[in-house]
Amino acid sequence: MDFSFYTFDQLDAATLYEILAHRMEVFVLGQGNIYRDLDGFDQKATHLLARDETGALVGYVRLLPAALHYDGHDHNSFGRLSVKDAARGRGLGAELVRRACGKLAQDSGDPVVEISAMAYLEDFYRRLGFERISEEYAIAGVPHVNMIFSPYVHPRLKRTSGTL
Repeated sequence: MDFSFYTFDQLDAATLYEILAHRMEVFVLGQGNIYRDLDGFDQKATHLLARDETGALVGYVRLLPAALHYDGHDHNSFGRLSVKDAARGRGLGAELVRRACGKLAQDSGDPVVEISAMAYLEDFYRRLGFERISEEYAIAGVPHVNMIFSPYVHPRLKRTSGTL
């Protein structure tokens, strides 16, 4: 598996098209989730691509620095985490999360990462060290929860509905 980071300016047209087609396949076609994918954050993000041994894009995540306040978060964040069906079940999603968190910490000096996670993935993120910090809410009709990763006790961490 090859993992590569790109700024928006480093993406050529073919790679950008590949990313957008990947996100469409995973989120819209695969999950039936109609949402505003082109939200203006791609140009300011770092993009992590995972390619298999044939060079095919099989995993992706978009890294967003705290200054962007992505989804209203005050910390570094990531979104659009996606793995194609054929590549699932091999730990690729977890590896993308680990690499995304590491790169965000390296670039900013701040290891705290806050995300809007699809609620059904809460246990996946919890196994990677994230904690839930919000009640459930909907984005484009899909249940989400805010989660935070911090290697130290963070004052914003709180128990919600007895779930932590």
